[in-house]
Amino acid sequence: MSPPQLASVDPTEEFPFAVDDYLLHLVVAIYQFRDSRMDTALRSLGLNVSRYRVLGVLDRFGASTMTELSNFTAMQRTTLTRIADQLVGAGLVERNAEARDRRHVVLDLTDHGHDTYARALAVVLNLNQRLLDGVPEKERRSAARVLMQVVNNLAPNRLARDGIIHFSRGGLGRDKADA
Repeated sequence: MSPPQLASVDPTEEFPFAVDDYLLHLVVAIYQFRDSRMDTALRSLGLNVSRYRVLGVLDRFGASTMTELSNFTAMQRTTLTRIADQLVGAGLVERNAEARDRRHVVLDLTDHGHDTYARALAVVLNLNQRLLDGVPEKERRSAARVLMQVVNNLAPNRLARDGIIHFSRGGLGRDKADA
């Protein structure tokens, strides 16, 4: 007797395989395709997607610790350290010791970093608009709510979840005045 075959099948045959698997397949494809396009679009500014995301957090919140950056970007701290080194080297970010504990590093945008981020944001907003062309806002909002629940189910801890879903220091138990 042979073991039962496992297969991902959509019983309605609307999708090539089960909707749960197909949805996540599409999310991965979107991630790969968008990041590739963004890397190409940002290259002339000396950025890639990861550097852009770090600059975006610093632009929105000001000086941030590596832990905060990790929570807002869902990047590993070792990856962030490498990115921080690149951004400091490019003169986009400055690295300082946190006033409360000099062992903790705080990153902040330089004037050049603010200018570069503003130019990059215009590029990314244009790209996002083109990528979502033909998708009505109601469906965009519905998709965002579904993906928020997926993040809620998947995030490794509360801070990671809240950093991504709420994208606010309040969600991390710290407000901008504490920066």
